[in-house]
Amino acid sequence: MTTNAILNLAETVDMAKTNQAQQWQAVVDRDRSQDGKFVFAVSSTGVYCRPSCAARRPRRENVTFFGKPEDAEKAGYRACLRCRPKFMGSVQSNVVKAMCRYIERHLDEPVTLAQLAREFHQSPFHLQRTFKAVLGITPRAYADSVRMDQLKENLRAGHSVTRAMYDAGYGSSSRLYERTASQLE
Repeated sequence: MTTNAILNLAETVDMAKTNQAQQWQAVVDRDRSQDGKFVFAVSSTGVYCRPSCAARRPRRENVTFFGKPEDAEKAGYRACLRCRPKFMGSVQSNVVKAMCRYIERHLDEPVTLAQLAREFHQSPFHLQRTFKAVLGITPRAYADSVRMDQLKENLRAGHSVTRAMYDAGYGSSSRLYERTASQLE
């Protein structure tokens, strides 16, 4: 029984080292996909950041990883003013989720940046920049992707091409065929 406990402890330590190695690699690569999963704190500056922060990379021996910004603050670190790790994950992603739901509800009509900007009380430029920073694509590309997914789903369900096309929000067959040549495989 004692031997198993020692082996389990050794496995836990190995997993923690592996996890920290992956986290450090995310910091080195400035991997945006890891934002919100953890933050890293730098002991020499007293600051904590998101993995994708554009600030100068710290030395590995000065870095500590935390699961949440609150944990880093409890340890005495302050938020980076450049990447704002406390706010990026929650506020912006919630606004972008709301934009996605709005786009999904209005697939049958052309949703413009100006319309989204009025709906979400932001400038069109800021809205597009925020959307692209969080999802990696523009609102138009997101709408096209949702339409295409819905079209494929309707076709798999056995609907006619015409019905599937209109249900997915395409206004005409020419709009469908000009965009689907590469995507409808």
